[in-house]
Amino acid sequence: MLNITLIFFVSVIFELSQTYENLAVNRKTEQSSISEQSKHSGLAVDNNTDQRVSSCMRTNLEQEVWWRVDLGEIKSIYDIQVFYRNDSDANVKTRVDYHAGFALYISNTKCDGPTGGQLCYKNDDGEPPLQSDHICQIHGRYVTYYNERTGSGSNLPPSVVNTVTIAELCEVQVFGCSTGVFGDDCAEPCPQNCRDDLCKVETGVCLQCVDGWKGEFCNQTTTVFISVPQPIGSQPPSNYTVFIAIVFGVILMFLVVVIVALLYKVRKSKSSKSHVNAAYQGTLPAEESQGSNYATLNLEPTFLGHQYGHLETSNASRSSHPYLSVL
Repeated sequence: MLNITLIFFVSVIFELSQTYENLAVNRKTEQSSISEQSKHSGLAVDNNTDQRVSSCMRTNLEQEVWWRVDLGEIKSIYDIQVFYRNDSDANVKTRVDYHAGFALYISNTKCDGPTGGQLCYKNDDGEPPLQSDHICQIHGRYVTYYNERTGSGSNLPPSVVNTVTIAELCEVQVFGCSTGVFGDDCAEPCPQNCRDDLCKVETGVCLQCVDGWKGEFCNQTTTVFISVPQPIGSQPPSNYTVFIAIVFGVILMFLVVVIVALLYKVRKSKSSKSHVNAAYQGTLPAEESQGSNYATLNLEPTFLGHQYGHLETSNASRSSHPYLSVL
């Protein structure tokens, strides 16, 4: 009953994963060693899940083995399925023991060796089945199958005692989507504010947000904007529109400040000139006082003709008088 349940569970996962694209088909591959020319690494990505020996790649028996597929570019991976050789002969148990302890790694580069990148799965709790599925929602370009018997970090199941291992893979399927999309059929675009267009292949949750945004889907701004009511049925403004509006508002405020400052300066200058003119005009004589100032002395204008009559002195005597001769 337990075996039937396990088979059903694996079958359900297999069917679900079929909605994603197999990213590994006919991609470039390599392996640590090759037992014979006909067992090359490309047999594990030819889209043939036949588990007979003629359909499988194989390395030599060694203490450390690996096989790698290059997906061509960074992909959004959902799960990885591994098909081992299964000829149903007497050596099945031995082959399973060889596969025990294997690990799957996903990386963006192969410079760090077969165990570089993120660990997707490590078999250490029992002998692996001849067909297995491993949910592994990671972004990466290279998928590496790795196994070792080096005595350090092997973490083998208790029943495994062999000191060498082998990679004998009939097919490795890597299901997922290209970056920038998610969903069962890879048709939904990632939220627009996901950094580098990277989101989880199943849910669309962003791995990181671009600057200025936050939240699982990067749809919450970290900048405070003034909310302007939108007409019913209208589309909300784009990020670019909001940015332009803010810049325009700042420029407008700056111009208003400059204009107010100039008006104040002009008004102050006019006020200063008015005070100066008023002070100067206060020192000028009245209009009616211009010309002759003799009126203020109560003298008749005929005084200019030198009236001497009131002195009762003739012109002849005036010339002989020392005082009058001055006049």
